Amino acid sequence: MKEKRIYQRYTISNEESRHLQDEIKLDGVSVRLVDFSVGGLCVISGQSHAVGDIVSVFANFAKGGRIDLTGRVVRVVPEGTFWSVAVDLSGNYKTPPMRKP
Repeated sequence: MKEKRIYQRYTISNEESRHLQDEIKLDGVSVRLVDFSVGGLCVISGQSHAVGDIVSVFANFAKGGRIDLTGRVVRVVPEGTFWSVAVDLSGNYKTPPMRKP
């Protein structure tokens, strides 16, 4: 399958997740970060969203750093009793892709 992403993606394992994250929220609801890139992120949430929803993303990392962004939901997939929610953040800034499409 051809890689469609234009930004490098960084996956967070469950073990890393426990140590890196202090607080990650999607529309004010705590979520678990699965992966991220300059262009977006994927979280596991107890709350579903609709594709196209505009959501706020807040992250306060345990090792320092904080972000407050707005994104658009681009994919929602059931994960047992939770939801995998992918959010496009690329509308927040103008930066060239690190990979060629």
